[in-house]
Amino acid sequence: MATTIIMPKLGNTVESSVILSWKVKPGDAVKADTVLCEIETDKATMDVPAGLEGTVLALLHKEGDDVPVLEPIAVIGAPGEPIGEPMPEKKSSESEPAAQTARPAQPSLADHSASTAEPAAAEKHASPRARQAMFQLGVDIEAIPLGSGPQGRIIERDVIAASFAEPKAADGIASQTTQAAAQEAQPATAAQPAAQPAPAGQSPTQPAQEYETISLIGIRKRIANRMRESIQTTAQYTEHSSADAERLLALRARLKAQKNPELSGITIGDLVLAAVIKVLPEFPEFNAHLEEGTLKLYKPIHLGVAVDTPKGLMVPVVRNAQALSLSALSKEVKRLAQACQNGTIDPDSLSGSTFTVTNLGAYGIEQFAPVINAPETAILGVCAIRPALIQKEKGIETRMRIGLSLTADHQVIDGAYAARFLARLAEVITDIDFLFMSF
Repeated sequence: MATTIIMPKLGNTVESSVILSWKVKPGDAVKADTVLCEIETDKATMDVPAGLEGTVLALLHKEGDDVPVLEPIAVIGAPGEPIGEPMPEKKSSESEPAAQTARPAQPSLADHSASTAEPAAAEKHASPRARQAMFQLGVDIEAIPLGSGPQGRIIERDVIAASFAEPKAADGIASQTTQAAAQEAQPATAAQPAAQPAPAGQSPTQPAQEYETISLIGIRKRIANRMRESIQTTAQYTEHSSADAERLLALRARLKAQKNPELSGITIGDLVLAAVIKVLPEFPEFNAHLEEGTLKLYKPIHLGVAVDTPKGLMVPVVRNAQALSLSALSKEVKRLAQACQNGTIDPDSLSGSTFTVTNLGAYGIEQFAPVINAPETAILGVCAIRPALIQKEKGIETRMRIGLSLTADHQVIDGAYAARFLARLAEVITDIDFLFMSF
């Protein structure tokens, strides 16, 4: 019997994946370890193996499709074997083991139609992320007749789509304008006379295309959605400060001179992360989540570290960062960053952070306004180290200072409290060598 290959569930928070490219075509013979396609979640890129030996009978989605987890993506069987009707997985996407990817293809179209019939209103099911999005965007579950997840399950993207479904007066005007423009751009037909020649002195030619249209898919699309939702659901403001970096630079120089590569590889960014870990327990509202009007204060520090990758921004998480030594912290940050760059990061390593740090200092940025990694309550931006003139008792001195930009959610963190956090962090950075006297 032909076997249906389903979109694997990669991590507890992944609801769908985009098919970036197919590596096989119908009629190809495959083995268990043959890569069928490359997929991209909102967190990483990975390959989907066939899982069994046979012939590719059908590919059920095209490249670029965003497919919910556990939905059929391909059918494998014997050459010439009837495909039947591929069926989505009947189990909940949150209870299905990630490793189980192959399912027998079902022969009955009637059974498939029955299984995908719209559930009764009282039986509607939504994923946890979808319910959170409903709360944030003010969408009623009744506004979504049928979800795009397995068995009609409502997932996050259904909620986002529903939030834009209600037409507005301005939208209607824009739509009419768009339709009018489209009609003007159509070629002449019997019902539509050809355009008149251009007046004298005006060029008869149309201007060349000046732009390229690229659809946002995969990680880039999800980053766009997440950033927009963060701005829409939080009261963000940014405060800028700086800290004396003389001792920070001196400590970095001493570490770089160490023969132990784990010590010599410790960076300025690693030292700032260590300072953040030192300060966070003193300001518990910063190591927290704000969800549905409830503030969750975390005791462990799960530190998110923003990483720039060819596919977009990723935020891997250093779990229990407060328990790590400086060298262990540096090593873990490098490991996670490398996995992000290679596209091999475990999806579960990209969720669950309680406070995030993003560093643009290497690009010479003196200050910026980072966007909160919701549902966190704040994010720290680390900026460049620059010389600055400082008034001292003996006169004006030139000191190296590192810029700090803190964005906080005013729903739970007031401006003065954020200022105290920055002032305390500046104190720790200024005296950073006291934290690591052995170097």
